[in-house]
Amino acid sequence: MAVIFLVALGWFAARETGETAAREIDQNLSHRITLYKNFLQRELNQVDYIASILAQNPQLIAALQPNAVGRYIDVANNLLKTANQKLETATVFLMDKNGRTVAASNFDQEHSFIGKNYSFRPYFKNALEKETGRFLAVGITSYQLGYYVAHAIKNGGETVGVIVIKIDLRHIQQFTKDMDGDYFIADERNIIFLSSNKTFELKSLTTISANDRRYISRTRQYPIHKIETLENHVSDTKYGQFNTYRINYNEYFVRKVSLEELNWTVWLFAPTAPIRNQALSSAIGISLIGLMAMVAFYLLYKRRKDSERFQTIVDNLPSGVTFFDNNLQMLICNEMVKKVLDFPDSLFHGGLPSLRTLLRFNAQRGEYGENNPDLVIAEQIEKAKQRIDHVFERKRPDGTILEIRGVWLDQGLITTYTDITDRKKAEEEAMRTSGYLRALLQNMDQGVTVTDENLNIVFWNNAFFDLLKLPDHLKKPVMKYEDLIRYNAIRGEYGPGDPEQHVKLRVQASLKFEPHKFERTRPDGHTLQVTGKPLHIDGEPFGFISTYVDITEHKRMATRLRKLANTDPLTELNNRRHFTTLLEREIKRSRRNGNPLSLLLLDLDHFKTVNDRFGHNCGDMALKAFADTSRDILRDIDVIGRLGGEEFCIFLPDTDREGAYILAERMRQGVENIDLVSDKNEPIKLTVSIGVAMLDNVMGDRIEDILQRADKALYRAKNEGRNRVC
Repeated sequence: MAVIFLVALGWFAARETGETAAREIDQNLSHRITLYKNFLQRELNQVDYIASILAQNPQLIAALQPNAVGRYIDVANNLLKTANQKLETATVFLMDKNGRTVAASNFDQEHSFIGKNYSFRPYFKNALEKETGRFLAVGITSYQLGYYVAHAIKNGGETVGVIVIKIDLRHIQQFTKDMDGDYFIADERNIIFLSSNKTFELKSLTTISANDRRYISRTRQYPIHKIETLENHVSDTKYGQFNTYRINYNEYFVRKVSLEELNWTVWLFAPTAPIRNQALSSAIGISLIGLMAMVAFYLLYKRRKDSERFQTIVDNLPSGVTFFDNNLQMLICNEMVKKVLDFPDSLFHGGLPSLRTLLRFNAQRGEYGENNPDLVIAEQIEKAKQRIDHVFERKRPDGTILEIRGVWLDQGLITTYTDITDRKKAEEEAMRTSGYLRALLQNMDQGVTVTDENLNIVFWNNAFFDLLKLPDHLKKPVMKYEDLIRYNAIRGEYGPGDPEQHVKLRVQASLKFEPHKFERTRPDGHTLQVTGKPLHIDGEPFGFISTYVDITEHKRMATRLRKLANTDPLTELNNRRHFTTLLEREIKRSRRNGNPLSLLLLDLDHFKTVNDRFGHNCGDMALKAFADTSRDILRDIDVIGRLGGEEFCIFLPDTDREGAYILAERMRQGVENIDLVSDKNEPIKLTVSIGVAMLDNVMGDRIEDILQRADKALYRAKNEGRNRVC
């Protein structure tokens, strides 16, 4: 009975001590979390109030006006810098209604926000739609975690821009250094973004949904690849009415409070280990003998219970789990271990085996290749004695791939074995598909580039460099679009002018993310067709993809086809259809400017006789000689065409009747002086009759009218003996 009484007394003392200490810790946590909440709300409300005041500042409104002069921008920059210093915030910057930063407190720093476009950030969109916006994110330029407070700036009732204040959360961390204990703050997606324990930061309290992952990637809120799930749940251990939490295998008292306006949750926690020690010391003070007996009983009982609870948990895990003590003797093993490692039941008949026994079994069945089993076992045992956490993959002889993770605790080594065969196959398939796609793009004749929302070229293929004749030193995994434009401007790809002006204009145009298609002829004569299509995620521009195609030969072929369609094949003069089109166009121009226009209608005299006497080959030679003579006599602005057979027509822009007769006479004499001989060395004489007509703008001449008058004049020339001008 005495023993029972002492044990009961010791147990009661320990319980009361633990509950009292837990109550004190809970009260302390409650007090500190209230202070912390008030501090956070005060800091954020102050910044929000200042942002609302800045949104009404006329100097900032002036800087947002279209084509604002430089002094307005300078005033805005200095104003934002002063505000940032007084607020002790990270940055204050001003954005226009398209999301481009026009002024910033860090305007005089190397990594200034000016010119950067943050329209994809939620705080900007919310400020435009709801007049205020808030957003927690890692800075794209600074790479520092910050909280953004945005207010819309209005002018005459119209939103012209947004003022944004970025709060450096390290300032909040400085405040918490004066407070004892650990803490972390989680956002609305249960992602820890601030903690006294750096290993907790960017850990998720719950599994992140696919929608949340897309949102984080699209807004670039956090580095998505760094986010992992933090193990946390309510522990079975309680101190009176106070529950404890297990976080990463450690138990804590936890106090939580929500910041409803921000959707944040603040966790303050204190370890339970000191309370256990305090309870133990109190129990020892009351009854050493009873406490020793109670502790012995309690430890045996607790160990068995913990072992049973842990065994129940691990038996239902999807991965294999083992626990070895510090002597490398197995204490816990679930059925999944036997399944994924293909261990027979006979290996466990005599109780749980040691690590050495398992290693020898594996070595003898060839799990580690053809190496000497004793050497393999000795090497693995030596590694285990170093007590180093490890993660590695091992491929079993049957093709199964296991991910093995080992973590050392004070009590021993806990190891998990996960079958990742299907996942590895999926990863390999994804890599193979990605490789095929990249190889396809790299081997295309078309140049291809992909540009992100910050105008960084994140993909390019070899054809792009070949078509634009770019040097190898520009080949980088990520190339700045601005650097490419500057290089092209310096080497004259865009014609004369200041290269920096070319860069500025093209960067501004690209930031609109509008589809475009145009042709550009390079200085070497090659013509490229450039097509750009914007990329969208959830309806918002996220960059664009551009293709570059060499259409030089296509353009040349089109020019040749145009020439064939518009030119007489024998004389290489304009054919009747094309000549008529040009004449109609010139008549309209003459009517608009009132300048004279003359027309000559020509017919080679007795040309049928030339064909009949000397043959059609000589007739063709005569027509070519006539065309060459005409080209030598006519001016560059004069246009000649072959209407058919031996009949030709010429129109003379800006030429009155006197000038037309002078030119017609020169033509007549030039034809008369053509020196031709036949195949039999007989001379061939050519003469031409010419009819002259003037466009009558007063009477509103049509093309038929002027041609009819020229034809009548030509008829008179033939009746009057040919080889003359009428």
